[in-house]
Amino acid sequence: MHLANSLNAEHFCTCVHEGQFRHRETSGEQLLPFLTLENRIAYESPEKAQEIVEKKRAILDELEMSGASHFGDIAYNNSPFLVPLSLRFPQAKFIVIIRDGRSFVRSATVLHSEDETPVGWPPREKETTRLEDYISLGRLQPRKGSPLAHDWPNWDAFQQNVWLWAETNQLIIDGLQQIPAERWLCIRFEDLVADQGHAYGKIREFLEFDQPWSEEAKSVLMSPTVNASRSYDIPDYRDWTDAQKAHFRDYAGPVMAQLEYSYD
Repeated sequence: MHLANSLNAEHFCTCVHEGQFRHRETSGEQLLPFLTLENRIAYESPEKAQEIVEKKRAILDELEMSGASHFGDIAYNNSPFLVPLSLRFPQAKFIVIIRDGRSFVRSATVLHSEDETPVGWPPREKETTRLEDYISLGRLQPRKGSPLAHDWPNWDAFQQNVWLWAETNQLIIDGLQQIPAERWLCIRFEDLVADQGHAYGKIREFLEFDQPWSEEAKSVLMSPTVNASRSYDIPDYRDWTDAQKAHFRDYAGPVMAQLEYSYD
């Protein structure tokens, strides 16, 4: 959301978050249809992903960009659609933000209050809102009939979110392998947080922005990060139980290795 706001502040770029204009954390016009439910459909039936992109994103051909030369949509739910989007829009480029799985699991869900941006699975005992319930309908879980589908109901939120991180990133890794390397850029979340100016500069270069970095964009980028976790209900990795570490190693370890994250 923060990156979408920063890109949208560039006067020649229109960028939405999950199809929606936002100003900081204030929601605006819904420019593109949500892909919340389609996220799950495309995962369970990959052959439907191209049809969904055509139905839900062909509208981009008709949008009035008000003179903008670049258009972007930033969304967690784009993960199953990387290849279909690359085929439908052959000039499109992809910016992928990867994150250490341990950090993701800690921030994936808010356990004891309303989660306004519910990316991860909440505990079953949590009293959830209508929004949280709706997002859950499209969230990834093991495909029906798969070996893990039997274990899934017995897993707690921690275990489910470990799997969610690993499976989502595996989708991204597999998708990028089918897209020419010059069309995508991978940025580590940790690098973006540590030096926003440097990371954003790489993004501008990748997108071939040839106009000076506007003061408005700088102001938005350097402002307090929107949608940031204020606290964590799950402790730091070093304080996880042996069982939690073992589960993380078994289900997230291979993807952590592919993304060159070291731990233990």
